[in-house]
Order: sequence, then C-alpha cells, then structure tokens
Amino acid sequence: MTFRRNSLPFRISLIFLLTTLLIEGVLFLLLYHTLLGERVVEEIDRLESRAESHASVLAMSFDEETIGHVATMESETDTKVAITAPDHSILQTSNRFPDPLSVLVQTEADRGDADVTTILEDDWENEPYLAVRTPIDAMENDTRYGYVYMFLPTEIIHGISHRLQLRFLYITGIALVITIMTFVLLSRLISNPIQLLRRATEDVLTNPETLTLPTSREDEIGELARSIEVMSLELDRLRKERNQFLSDLAHEIKTPLTYLQGYAEIASKPQTPESLKEQSIQTILEESQALTELVENAFQLAQLDENTFTLHREPVAVDALCDDLQRVLTTMFRVTPIAFASSTDCSSKDVVLQLDRHRILQVFRSIAHNAIQHSEARHVRFDMQLTDEALHFTIQDDGKGIPQEDLPHIFDRLYRVEKSRSRRTGGSGLGLAIAHQIIRLHDGTLTVASDSSGTMFTITLPPH
Repeated sequence: MTFRRNSLPFRISLIFLLTTLLIEGVLFLLLYHTLLGERVVEEIDRLESRAESHASVLAMSFDEETIGHVATMESETDTKVAITAPDHSILQTSNRFPDPLSVLVQTEADRGDADVTTILEDDWENEPYLAVRTPIDAMENDTRYGYVYMFLPTEIIHGISHRLQLRFLYITGIALVITIMTFVLLSRLISNPIQLLRRATEDVLTNPETLTLPTSREDEIGELARSIEVMSLELDRLRKERNQFLSDLAHEIKTPLTYLQGYAEIASKPQTPESLKEQSIQTILEESQALTELVENAFQLAQLDENTFTLHREPVAVDALCDDLQRVLTTMFRVTPIAFASSTDCSSKDVVLQLDRHRILQVFRSIAHNAIQHSEARHVRFDMQLTDEALHFTIQDDGKGIPQEDLPHIFDRLYRVEKSRSRRTGGSGLGLAIAHQIIRLHDGTLTVASDSSGTMFTITLPPH
C-alpha cells in the first residue's frame, strides 16, 4: 500500500517512530551517564584500595625489594604504579610507565603533601588516565617514607562508552524495523477500513442499497460505520420523501391547471350557453385561488426547510387573541351545517404574548378547515385555558375520526387520510404540516388525538 505524507497511517507511524526514538534517547542518556559514572567511581575506588594496600605493605617494609615487588605486581595489570620518596622523586615504577605520568607526578609534587588518599584525576572524557595518590607512613611513628601513585588508562571506560553507543544504534535499527512493521499493520487495521468508509460515503447518495460497512467492529471505526449507515438510511428516506413530495406537488399543480384549461376552453366557445360560461368562469376563479394557495403553501414549506421562514412577533394580549380566534372560527363555521361552540377563559387581561398573530390565525384556520372538509362532524367545540405554565387551545369535533394507522403521519407534508388523488376530497396535505411547523417555531406544541367518536387538536403556547 502506498503511504502519502498526509495519510493517517503515515502520521501515526511517524508519531510512533519519533516517540520511540525520543524515549530511547532519554533512556540511553540516563543509562549511559549512570553506567559510566558508576564505572568511573568503581575504578577510582579500586585504585584507592590498591594504592592503600600497597602503602600498607611498603609502610611495614620500605626497602628496594618490597618496592620492586609492588612495581612487578602492577606490571601484570592494566594499572600503572609509581613509588616516590617524600620529595616526590620517583623511586620505582611498573613496566612501560609512560613519560607523561612522570610529568604528572612532578606536577602534583608542586601542589604540596597530603596525609590521606587523594584523587588526582577523574576526568575520564578528556584525560588519558585516572590517578590517585596515597602517602606511605610508618605505623610506629610519624615518619613518611613516600607516596604511592596509581594510574588507570581511561581507554577502558571509553571502550565501555563505545559499546553502549553501538547497542543504542542496534536498538535504533530494531525500532526502525518495528516502525516499518507498524506501517504495514496500520495499513491493514486502519487504512483499509478507512478506505472502505470513504468509498461507502461516496455511494451514500448514488447507491445506498449496495452500501457495505464494517459495522461489526467494536471500536471507533465500527461506531463511525454504524453512524454512516444510519445517515445513509436517513438520506435514503429523505430522498424518497422528496421525490414523493415533488411527484405529489406536481400532481396537485397539474389538477387545477387541467380545470383551468378545460373551463377556459368551454368559456371561450361562442356557442357555450351564458349560464355555463358563468359557471366556468366561477370555477376558473376557484381553481386559480386554490392554485395560488397551493403555491404559497409550498413556498412556505421551502422557507421552513431552509430556516428562512421568519415570524413577525409582536405583543398580543390574551383577551385580544381569544376574541380574534372566536371571530375567525365563528365566521368559518357560520356558512356550514356544523354547530360551533366555544368556551374561553380570558380573565387574565394583563397577560401579553410575543407571537406572530397572522401565523397563529393561519394555524387555527387550517385546523378548522380540516374539520369542515373532512371530519363529517355535526358539532365542533373550541376551548381556551390559561395556566401559569402555558396557554392551552383545543378544537374538538364529533366526526368520524382519523384511522389509527394514519394518526402518526397527520402532520407529514402532502399526507392525506383520503388516499384519493382528488384535491376536492383529500385536500392538498400541506396545511397541517405548515401549522405544525409554525407552532414549533413559537416554542409550542401541536398534538392530535382521535378515535371513532371524533378528533381533538391541542395547541399549547408558552406564556412568554
């Protein structure tokens, strides 16, 4: 699989590599300095111990034989030894004693004497030798026979440092191999599901029925896949609803246009009787008004979908709103055989609501029109009650009711309980959908309950 610099596996692997190298670098520095520091301390302690041991032997017998024996012993080790007189003049050294060490002995002589073991050099990084000095003092008196100088080549410690650095390089190489393996692993565990999700999202709008996602995974990718699947189903549902809406809307527009064309042709013929012409013109006016209302409702729904539907809120007193509603509803039912009654509680005249009066009246007109056209009711009752929590309105009829299977869809756009395509019997199916949205924009609720004894619409508006 090809890795791009901006791909997620590449970034994760790069972070993994940098983190690994950073941790290794910190651990190496700590280990490096700790091990070398401890080794230097050990070597200096060993030098001090050997110098003090030789000084003890020489203090018991400070003669040429003992001095030569000590020098011979150190000739077989990595250390160098120099035995000096009290004035720091060299009496004996081990074999292959370097000249620079002789100079160092003379240099230390100029710094004065010391009564205890002294570390002369411990800078292993910059100096070729570690050095200590121990005085040789007689046990029975304060006589000083001289000094024992012990030297250890720092190349031993440098060798340890070199080996540690090589191990660090080995570990770095292993980390690089692990990182490459991580690249491959990430390509399978992350890249492949992500690529599958990418391809699937491209098919969400075109081929949602063939959508295949790793929804069985119990991780974040699985959660994302399930979310995309839910989104795909919702988009598919919305697309079908949109197509159905456009189809129904086209039919609803085509129906009045057909009436308009047909009756216009009738009215335009010279031989058409005058009474039929008047009837045709009246039908044309009615259908034109219906078509205008349908287009206006569709436009309002489009505004609601795009959140561009604006409410012109204004202060409206409760008692004034009650009077408006009673007047509008009474006027609508006056020309019908339906008996209309109302009972409103408008005693709280100081309560003022912030609402769009025109839109609220539109809602009640839609509900009343639904009762007049489709309920087959004989009585309709309008009630209003004001409480501390809300303003409650109910419009109840004693008609045939709404079937229970249609009740959950009563506020869906273009949904009609009458499945007939005729607008004269089924209505446009937009009025209640718009009414429901208007009440929602007022932070209220519009609900419906229905059975064989009738239907009741309940509107609740907040008092503020």
